[in-house]
Amino acid sequence: MRGGLVAGLMGIGGILMSFGITILVISIFTRMNAWRVQLPTMMSVGTGSLVIGGVMFVAGYLLNRIGRSEPARS
Repeated sequence: MRGGLVAGLMGIGGILMSFGITILVISIFTRMNAWRVQLPTMMSVGTGSLVIGGVMFVAGYLLNRIGRSEPARS
């Protein structure tokens, strides 16, 4: 059960982080265009998506690390 939750958190978190980075890159190129009206909205959505995705990814990683009963052996 925990493995599925960890995979889900890290997967969705990674998707949201990628989406946030993409929006921020697009908004950087928007500065050079005539779409300056939408720039604050794009920056806030991109930053929010990046932060929420990062929190979900880190939560999944920490849940995976805490959930182990014995140390991993290579």
